[in-house]
Amino acid sequence: MNFLKPFLFILLFLSTSISALSQNDYSVYIFVAEKCPISIYMAKPLQEAYKKFGNEVDFYAVFPMKNSTHKSANKFLKEYGLSDFNIKLDNYQGFAKKLEATITPEAVVLNEKGEVVYRGRISDAYRAPGKMKHGPRKNEMLKVLENLTNGEAIPKPWADAVGCYITFH
Repeated sequence: MNFLKPFLFILLFLSTSISALSQNDYSVYIFVAEKCPISIYMAKPLQEAYKKFGNEVDFYAVFPMKNSTHKSANKFLKEYGLSDFNIKLDNYQGFAKKLEATITPEAVVLNEKGEVVYRGRISDAYRAPGKMKHGPRKNEMLKVLENLTNGEAIPKPWADAVGCYITFH
């Protein structure tokens, strides 16, 4: 029986390590529209977030417009360097309603239990549609993911997303 002790230790170590990894399991849903200029502008901060956290977090581009198709979604993601994002079409907008997304682009981050841990803007580059901020800009998506993967909470209130309204039908 003593010869099994090393194997039991290894199994216990592996199961502990795997469960520790699953505690940092987050999904990022970015609501975007192919024709929204602010969705297009946010591609760069999203690329940065994916580059840093793409191995630790699942990234989804959600297209909540009635006329979005897999072809138009793929074209958008490819054109703006977001091809590694998973596509989620939400033509009937049930997912947007469930996550209370109202703007494109808007980020919604869920933990492994499906709880919303962040809902808001990706970057502080825009104060309002058409009103870009002057000076340095902060990639808030990076900060959110850094906090979460370091086990820190995201302080509220969350910054409201700025962009194009999702027209619900």
